[in-house]
Amino acid sequence: MSFFLGIDAGGTKTECVLADGSGAILARGSGGPANLQRTPLPRLEQSLREAYESALGKASLHVRELEAVCAGFAGAGRADARETARRLLAQLLSTRYLFVVGDMEVALEAAVGAGRGVVLIAGTGSIAYGRNDLGQQARAGGWGPVLSDEGSAFDIGRRALAVALRAQDGSGPATMLNTALRTLFFLNETAQLTPLFTGKEAPERIASLFPVVVKIAEQGDSVAGEILLAAGNALAELAVSVLQALRLEATPTRIALSGGVFSGSPQVAVQVRRRLQELAPEAQVEPLTTSPAEGAVRLAQRLWLQQRGASLTAQR
Repeated sequence: MSFFLGIDAGGTKTECVLADGSGAILARGSGGPANLQRTPLPRLEQSLREAYESALGKASLHVRELEAVCAGFAGAGRADARETARRLLAQLLSTRYLFVVGDMEVALEAAVGAGRGVVLIAGTGSIAYGRNDLGQQARAGGWGPVLSDEGSAFDIGRRALAVALRAQDGSGPATMLNTALRTLFFLNETAQLTPLFTGKEAPERIASLFPVVVKIAEQGDSVAGEILLAAGNALAELAVSVLQALRLEATPTRIALSGGVFSGSPQVAVQVRRRLQELAPEAQVEPLTTSPAEGAVRLAQRLWLQQRGASLTAQR
């Protein structure tokens, strides 16, 4: 019996799925954050261990019994980051076949397998990624918090901090975010927030403000509501950029929504649908119902079969 492990390593959490050769899911595990650009290496290793040891333990399996592993990482855009992840996983997991890809690739696998489609991910960061019927691929966004991550939890949190500070000094409209953020951190002045959001962990801390913005928007605060609407518009435009690059804007194409921003804010999800209806009316927008970790284990099996087939062909 062959066993396969799929890993979805994101900026907030790591999830993994263990499956057998028939594709049946045997166990699941979870761990902490594992973004290749932002998570320190010791924490990255700990998160991965937590996730796969939990899954293997539930199934009473050992790492030596794994035939193939596929791990999709947030922050895997750079070759050196992927190589770091590959070396780490090779040390942790004794497997003959190891595949390290971006988190958007395992999400797309979960959405459409090897077929045509687009996945729009909005968690701590954001990215759109897709494939057409010719197998051509395209992406938009996903370049990190300094240059990109439009519509992400980080982007929403950053905007919330900015409007709270402007409300404090009178250069912007009044908003309940001003009081809400001070209360969250037990501060007397909004200006005291800024030192809390510096350093390497700043993106995750800023992203953690996302639920506050959602709550304040639900209380009728127009400024918070506008932040969520802007996020929805930005995310929709990422997806449209991918559709255009793949020449799919006039073709019925599934766009799968994945990530904590969509599950945490119906307003963002609704605005994404509304904007995509305007820009790409043929698009079929729906939530991703299969977890990216399941996509990772499916991709592990598919890539394993491809490599085995290539090896057999080369031996003939």
